[in-house]
Amino acid sequence: MNHLETHVQQAKNICKQQGVRLTAIREKVLRLLLEIGRPVSAYDLLEQYKMSEKSGSQPMTIYRALSFLESFSFIHKLESTRQYVACHHLDKSCHSEFTQFLMCNHCGDVEEVPLTDALWKNIQKNAKKTHFKVEQPSLEIHGICNTCQTNTEDQQP
Repeated sequence: MNHLETHVQQAKNICKQQGVRLTAIREKVLRLLLEIGRPVSAYDLLEQYKMSEKSGSQPMTIYRALSFLESFSFIHKLESTRQYVACHHLDKSCHSEFTQFLMCNHCGDVEEVPLTDALWKNIQKNAKKTHFKVEQPSLEIHGICNTCQTNTEDQQP
């Protein structure tokens, strides 16, 4: 079984354990995000869905599927770019981790990296001091990935 099929099977197992279904549309949206392998907007995803399914699916269909997938942390919404990306850590508990997304400004690649429990606890402590409730435990950091840095260095005289 390849990585994509393993990932989808893990999502199905999690849904079954939770008493919900990974419907055909939800599964297709998850598969598309895994196949694309980079952040994508809901409308770009809709276009990909229409091409692969030869159907006249509406934006709300995609948004409902994205909402479901996000609620189970099968995908992540990148707030700074309003794009979605598949979570590659389904075998771990993404719900309780504080996650950072290292986002390349050149190629658009995103690396998902869980941060330490100590940092998450410190953030929660600081939030509590100011009576702030953290609703989205993630941090988006924009910069330049190693590949793009290497390519830039190679092009310099």
